[in-house]
Amino acid sequence: MAQTIPKIDLDAFERLLSNLEFKHPLLNIERIKQNYIQQIAANLVLIKLKASKDIGLGHLSRMLTLGLFLKNAGVFVVYAINDCKFALDKLKKEGFSVDINKFSTDEEFLDFLIYKHQPQTIVVDEKYQYSANDIYRWKKSAKFVSIDFIGDGYEICDKIIMPNAHFLPQKYTHFNNIVWGWDWVLINKEILALKPKLTFPKKIEKVVITTGGSDPSGMLFKFLELLGQTKKEVLILIGDAFKHKQKLNDLRLQANFKILPYHPSKLLEADVALATFGVTVYELIYLNIPVICAGHTKENQEGCKVISSHCKLIYAVEL
Repeated sequence: MAQTIPKIDLDAFERLLSNLEFKHPLLNIERIKQNYIQQIAANLVLIKLKASKDIGLGHLSRMLTLGLFLKNAGVFVVYAINDCKFALDKLKKEGFSVDINKFSTDEEFLDFLIYKHQPQTIVVDEKYQYSANDIYRWKKSAKFVSIDFIGDGYEICDKIIMPNAHFLPQKYTHFNNIVWGWDWVLINKEILALKPKLTFPKKIEKVVITTGGSDPSGMLFKFLELLGQTKKEVLILIGDAFKHKQKLNDLRLQANFKILPYHPSKLLEADVALATFGVTVYELIYLNIPVICAGHTKENQEGCKVISSHCKLIYAVEL
């Protein structure tokens, strides 16, 4: 049963935390890494994704982690992206080869990439429907893996990897190529460098709000509205591509609300985190930080409720 709360009542949430028992982490990073290497590793792997302020940066974050897993295993990785300077700079900084889409369609771009690089494995992390005919054609040249997207005809993909524990397999009983669960979760490499907390807080004194790199739907302001006039210290972490900087600057916040540039280490200051549903929620689970989460889409709202039924660290709230 999903753990839901009707509003952000920090005193009530503090009482909920007092009943939590500390357990071993749900995410085994070494096992996750080996699972991906086993499924994807080849001489050359092509990873295609999209990132922007409107789309968000979650796809970039997790595919960068995947690329580093593969690179450290001796695989040559090439990224294919849309024209996004932030993504390009991030990937170049890690020493990866990158192609930017200059074509009118994604299909033309993939045709070009296959011709240019001749990859043995193609990994696509996009909310984009490719036709079964195109996938079948590309499979003649390479293994085709879809990350976090199941489209019409995707039964023919060599593998579909759902990098989460909130997937609902009963929706896809006729598929036999899907893997998912805690052992497939991909999180930011900077988070992996941090040491998870070893205890839960007895009292909530500091709240951290994080809504992703760009916060396309402005979820931050909904969290702030529900927090109201709290006296707790509140750290508002702003991502590199945050879309609403002017609106945030125009707010008259109480002195106990502080706006800071996002940095993973700041998450560890939280007694409780408020977060939009996505990769960040899994990162907070890894760090053993209790989370009140909300989804900015219907799909994410459903995912938030599902994960809260699997993990006692997570509570869903509808904004």
